[in-house]
Amino acid sequence: MKFITFGEIMMRLSTDASDTFRTADQMNVNIGGSEMNVAMSLAASGVDTAMITSLPDNAFGRRTLSLLKSNDVETRHIRMGGQRMGTYFLEQGFNIRSSSVIYDRKYSSFEQSTVEDYDFKTALEGYDWFHFSGITPALNAELQKVLLKAVETAKEMGLRISADLNFRGNLWSFDEARSTMPQFIKHCDVIFGYEPLELKEDGKEVKDGLERNPDADTLAPILEKLHTAYDIEYIAFTQRTVVHSNRNIIKGMLSSKDGIRETDAYEVEILDRIGTGDAFTAGVIHGLMNGLGEQDILQNALGNMLYKHTISGDFATEDISEMADVLDATREVKR
Repeated sequence: MKFITFGEIMMRLSTDASDTFRTADQMNVNIGGSEMNVAMSLAASGVDTAMITSLPDNAFGRRTLSLLKSNDVETRHIRMGGQRMGTYFLEQGFNIRSSSVIYDRKYSSFEQSTVEDYDFKTALEGYDWFHFSGITPALNAELQKVLLKAVETAKEMGLRISADLNFRGNLWSFDEARSTMPQFIKHCDVIFGYEPLELKEDGKEVKDGLERNPDADTLAPILEKLHTAYDIEYIAFTQRTVVHSNRNIIKGMLSSKDGIRETDAYEVEILDRIGTGDAFTAGVIHGLMNGLGEQDILQNALGNMLYKHTISGDFATEDISEMADVLDATREVKR
């Protein structure tokens, strides 16, 4: 199967773990973004992948094109124009000090793009799977129109569609995200996460009051309602318990209309947390593309996610089909 995705690619400037924003006198440069990270992981696993986005026609934009091409991601549907590349600053957390992010993405080439800038019918021709995230509609109302055009075109052309709900509180409110995302999710076959997404009964939000990591028995009736309300085939997500900034306990879960499957919980030491959710997303998509059983999909996806925690940068480029082996080498937490 052939995979294509739409979203912003950003430049990341990050401190060393020993520095803060106040003390750092140099920054490390990485290129990435939720959708790009998924594409890079899938390309490394032998999937034919492509990106649709906008980049400035300058040294940073051309550097990004070279990075994508060198990792076998098709770039012919990338628009070169606009003034700048979206940027964010990351203060790497350590132990009791949490990581923090400052965005500087206003007026970027992607953020300023419009419906007229993209020919989705041409770009999607010949592809089987279209992916997007909840970050794009959080940027502005025009990009909501652009994304809706992309999703509706993908649906009309018969592509399988997936979305990572990916809430960013620095970009919009939780309530705004909940009320906006349904127009996109109703076209999806697979989603990652179950919030922020509106699910109301008798005028009340069904998911209000859920604890951070509810168990499968608690989630089952809620996810069943989501499957029905949005006609979604799969809902995949992880549950993360933070011990401190450099040590987390993580498990993966996959819900279908037949019920919920889950992995054991694993403890992982963290070098770089950015992009770990995208590695899980790529793992699930890869498994579904290759017709794996649900438990095998989860094992590979969680292995890819845990492995990404040990890699500096925004994405992992190892073969996802081999990632279940990572779990065998990871100390398991019995709960």
